[in-house]
Amino acid sequence: MLLLVPKIYKVLGNKGCNSYVIEGLEGLAIVDVGSLGSEKGILKYIEAQLNASPEDVAYVLLTHARRQNAEATLDLLSSCPNAKVVIHENELDYFKRVSLVVDIEDLVVVRTDVLKLDFLEIMHMPGYTPGSIAIKFEKSIFVGGSLYINARGEITLPMQMYDRKLLLESLKKLLDFRFENMFPAYGRYIIGNAGLKFQKFMAQFT
Repeated sequence: MLLLVPKIYKVLGNKGCNSYVIEGLEGLAIVDVGSLGSEKGILKYIEAQLNASPEDVAYVLLTHARRQNAEATLDLLSSCPNAKVVIHENELDYFKRVSLVVDIEDLVVVRTDVLKLDFLEIMHMPGYTPGSIAIKFEKSIFVGGSLYINARGEITLPMQMYDRKLLLESLKKLLDFRFENMFPAYGRYIIGNAGLKFQKFMAQFT
C-alpha cells in the first residue's frame, strides 16, 4: 500500500480500478473495491501496514457500480462486520447485479445532492453513470470515473460515459470546492495543485 498524502493510501496491485483507504477519526473508509479477488489485497494491507483490523473498516464507498470497481464488495464485507456500504440510489440495481449482493443490512443510500457522513462529504455526480458520486476528505477529492488522469498527469473526460452534458454540469459543481489532491478510479492521480489544474481544464467548457 502506498501512502499518497497523510491519511490516504492507494492499494497497490488492485484489480479493476484504483482502490484507496482513508484513515478517519471514526474508522477506515475504502473508496472503490475492485473486481473479484481485490478484497484480499485490501485486507492484507490494512492488517500489515496500518496495524488495523477488518473490524476497523467503517465505510465502503462505491463511486459507481461498474463491475471493475464493485464486484468484490460482497467478499470484502464478509470480513468487515462493521462496514457500511455507501452508494447512490441510482446505482443500487446495477450494484446488486455485479456484486451478487441481494441485501445489505448496513447500507447508506445517497439520495441527496450532498451528504455529510462523519469525516466525509459526498456529492452526487451524474454523468459518467446515473448515480456516480465524488467524495471529499480534507484537502482531497475522489472523483471515481467522472474524470481520467493520463500518464502525463493531464485531466481528461472518460472515454465512455452515460451522458456527456450531464457530466459537465456535475463537474462544474466541483469548482465550488477547494482541494489540493485528486484521486480517480482509473488512471493516475494528482497530488498538489489539483484544484488549479481542474479549473484550467474546465475553462475549455465555458
